[in-house]
Amino acid sequence: MNQETKALIDRVFDEGSRGASQPREVIIALLELDPASEEVAYLKERAAELAHLATGNSASIAGAIGVDLCSCDMNCKFCSFGTAWGLVEEDVIYSKEEIIELVREYVEAGVTTITLRSTEFYDLNVLSEWLADIRAAVPGSYLINLNVGEMSPAMAEAAYQAGATSAYHVVRMREGIDTPFDVGLRWQTIDAISNSPLRWLTCVEPLGVEHTNEEIADRILENLAHRPYAMSVMARVNVPGTPFEGMEAISEERMLHLLATLRLVVGTKVRSCGMHPATPAALYAGASSFTVERGANPRDTSFNTEVWRGFTVEEAKALIEEAGFVCRSENPDPRFPAEGKPWWKVGDPADYVMPDPTGPCCGKHS
Repeated sequence: MNQETKALIDRVFDEGSRGASQPREVIIALLELDPASEEVAYLKERAAELAHLATGNSASIAGAIGVDLCSCDMNCKFCSFGTAWGLVEEDVIYSKEEIIELVREYVEAGVTTITLRSTEFYDLNVLSEWLADIRAAVPGSYLINLNVGEMSPAMAEAAYQAGATSAYHVVRMREGIDTPFDVGLRWQTIDAISNSPLRWLTCVEPLGVEHTNEEIADRILENLAHRPYAMSVMARVNVPGTPFEGMEAISEERMLHLLATLRLVVGTKVRSCGMHPATPAALYAGASSFTVERGANPRDTSFNTEVWRGFTVEEAKALIEEAGFVCRSENPDPRFPAEGKPWWKVGDPADYVMPDPTGPCCGKHS
């Protein structure tokens, strides 16, 4: 092993464990390493160590529900929903009652976060109205994350008040080139989330073989500047029938390299990191989360009535425990305690005990 590189990795770990992130040149230097090298194997070891440190040995499972399978006129080149690709033959939309039952199944199986994912123009007011019913029908300390379209500051605040804990939003790789979206508008939504009580979750995605180390480093740093709670890496699935059909897929080896680099260079400023699609090796390269998916999926052409690619909550939980993590949220939402009556619920405030107002509201504003 190159001792100079080892010393660099150790320094990045030490600084990251104290809350420091890294400059662009260091990120690029780590990304330039050979994914099959001894140096990257060591990088992954240290990233896994930092993951346990940053989360207090906690790892989470997100149960994603794709609410609606509908064609979308935005026609992002990597998304199977694009109207121009003609892959969506029939709209399929979950009802509130169906979503409540899916949430119940997920929570009873051990999911720590429910992600409700919709297409770009699904009415956020509808999802917000459903949140109270979901919370009432399925009690528990699980978090609710929204992966939806653009949001204003008022919409982000309303989502939090309705019972959401976080929202996922991302400026995608080559946004405005592989997508028709305005990059400024994407950042406006991110700021609306980040400046609200919601936790902002994001990702470096969708990653392909053509994306340069410089592009990836820039996206990591741009995300950091907007104060993410969690940041992950996601490989692009080159769905047949989309413009990326037939293109070489980024390898799992490279994705693990990217994950380990991300985990180390953001330090403990970012609470949790993950990798998607899920792979057991991610837990030994800096990941502390898995996502299990059902319903509509922009990386597939069919509506998944069962879990996507057969990856179950039970399998995720077993892998997490085998890697030395405890399957739990590393930072629960105080509005929804594991024991006792939640004070958030609509009703007489005297019936509910509110947490200490001087305590952390979401980990970001403490």
